[in-house]
Order: sequence, then structure tokens, then C-alpha cells
Amino acid sequence: MKCKVCGSESGRYPLCRACNIKKEKGQIIKCNECGRWHLVTIPCDHLKLIDTDSNAFLYDSKKTLMSKSEQNYYKAILANIPSGYCVFPQVNLASFINKNGDFAFHNELFRNVDFLITDDIFKPLFIIEINDQTHLNNDRKERDEKVKNICEEAGIPILKLWTSYGVNENYINSKIIEIINSLPAERIHHFDNTSDNKPQTQTDSTLKIDTYNTRAPYSSYKPHRHYRRSKAGCYVATCVYGSYDCPEVWVLRRFRDTTLASTWYGRLFIKMYYLISPVVVKCFGKFEWFHSLFRPILNKFIDNLKSKGVGDTPYYDVN
Repeated sequence: MKCKVCGSESGRYPLCRACNIKKEKGQIIKCNECGRWHLVTIPCDHLKLIDTDSNAFLYDSKKTLMSKSEQNYYKAILANIPSGYCVFPQVNLASFINKNGDFAFHNELFRNVDFLITDDIFKPLFIIEINDQTHLNNDRKERDEKVKNICEEAGIPILKLWTSYGVNENYINSKIIEIINSLPAERIHHFDNTSDNKPQTQTDSTLKIDTYNTRAPYSSYKPHRHYRRSKAGCYVATCVYGSYDCPEVWVLRRFRDTTLASTWYGRLFIKMYYLISPVVVKCFGKFEWFHSLFRPILNKFIDNLKSKGVGDTPYYDVN
């Protein structure tokens, strides 16, 4: 849903977070006269004039191609992308991905991504998506999963930057360099090419845990030396918060490496966690009740860790 005042993403709510804060301050109201959300400084007569104008156009130009937040990320990406790479904002999947075969519909390609990164001859290389908390909603998760599968099928990885931490240029630079170093990306089959947009059936040996967003793609994670044989990722927390790289998971990863891994019983817990949690997330991670159950528990635990000095800044796993 778009915010009724500024037009930015607002999830299931009529106002985005910024406009909701203005509403709490009395700067935005839902007017009893015109029935609209608008700034108190805008007279209703002006809004009514727009509605009743017989010469009003059916189509209007948007005020800007990108929201203020997207503009800030765009500037940071431009400042940190190496030379020889191009950045294109608000690009449709159909502009750089083809669907092979004689299919009646290509609707799934009519979705926009925040930024497409190409080389100097405009070959698509990877995508950058700016995610806020609305991407944790079920409808957005479904959309994001669809886009991820299409891009993985085409061999185009996605770099997700979460707005919960803000525009951190050092972090953005490290993630861009990391994903560039991982190129070319391995293509992953997700769809049956004999039927229109039908997901490919996967066996247990090929089913990936990160189907449910259990870790960020192309992570540079390397387990601590005491549990190097276990699979990487804070599975439950990453599933609940939607990213392996977000402030909440940074707290847990930092606590794991600096505290738990320093004792034998902590290392035993880590080993057992990595044996059990992937199975738990694989079986239950797609259900809403799973997130509703674990999120309050994790929130309380993370707040406790932060009160004891465990930081929520970007974190790189111990080698």
C-alpha cells in the first residue's frame, strides 16, 4: 500500500512511518470535511478543486522516481560502486530478464527492482534491493521470494540492504565488493520450463534452506573454528527477521562468536543449534505462527544483550 500523503511504501497502513510520526505531532490529519489524509497546512478547498476540475488529466507525472530513502541509498551506492559499473534505479524485471519458451503470460516479470547494476557494456550483473520492515509482511515475502527465484534462475544475485540500520557507506561498500567478487553467480533451477510459471519440484537433497529467507544470498559467513563443519547462518533469527544482515542478527552473531564460542558448553550449544535449527526452519519457517512465537522471545533476548553492551553495528563473522 502507498502512503496517502507522500506516496511511499506503507505496508498495510494508510500512512508510512514518517507520516505517522507527523500525525502523532498533529501535523497530518484525516480531515472530516474532505475525508482525506493531508497536512493541516493544506486547505480542503484546494483538494476539492483538484477533484472537481473538469479539465483534470487522467494521468499525472510522479513527483520523483525515487523516495527520499531510495535517493539516499542511490547516492551511497554511486559513491561506493567501483569504476566500470553502472547503476540504474527502478528497473522492471522484463527489461533485463527473458522468459524462454512459448508461454501465454509473462506477468511475473512486470515487477520493479530498486537498483540494477551492470558492467560498462550494460550486461546485467546483480540487483540491489532496499528493504524496510514491510518486507517482513507475508504479501511482501511472497513477492520477494518470487523475484529471488526468477533472478536466481537467470543467474543474477540480489543484494539486500535493510533500512533498519540506515545508510552505512562502509557496510554498503563491503557488501558490494563481496557480491562483485562472487560473480559470476551460479544459476539455480526453480521452475519447470514445460509449463507456464510452474515451480520445479525439488528433492530433499537439492532443497535449499534459504528458500525461506534463512540467510542472505552470497554471504561471506565462515563458521568459528570450533564448529566449522556445521552449516552457516543464524537460521531461526534470520528467518524471523528476514535477513542474515540486519541489526538484530548482528547482535546474535556477535554474541555467538565473542561469548558462546569461548566456552566448551557454549560451543556445544552452537553445535546442537546448527544440527537442529535448519530442520526446524525448513519445516515451520514459512508459517506466520512461527514468526509470532519466536519474534517476542528474540526481541527480549536481543534487548537484554544490547543492555549488556553487545553492539548492533554491522558484523563480520569470525574466521
